[in-house]
Amino acid sequence: MRKFKLSLLIVCSVVSSQLLSAPGAWMPTAKKISGIVIEGSDISGTALIIIEGGVQPDYIPTECNSKYNTVDLTTEKGRGILSMALSARMSDKPVKLALACKGNRPFITHIWL
Repeated sequence: MRKFKLSLLIVCSVVSSQLLSAPGAWMPTAKKISGIVIEGSDISGTALIIIEGGVQPDYIPTECNSKYNTVDLTTEKGRGILSMALSARMSDKPVKLALACKGNRPFITHIWL
């Protein structure tokens, strides 16, 4: 029974460490926002959030590795993420992001201020 518990603990540790370093997980270290760019039209606008030093490569999906982290401004959630990003930029506070792919750029699914 003891070997089973030890084996289960090792498996859980390995799986959890892989999940924490996978794209889509929170960045491990909060970083400051160095720039915000608004682009697109009135009906299909996006914001690009640039992080100082970039997001750690382990936390960006490989198929959309870019320093421009995208926010969809056509949704209420996207406008909320932009508001938090602007607040963080104005107050010089670091943020953590969780990213997915949308097109060829990382897409911000969550922001932590």
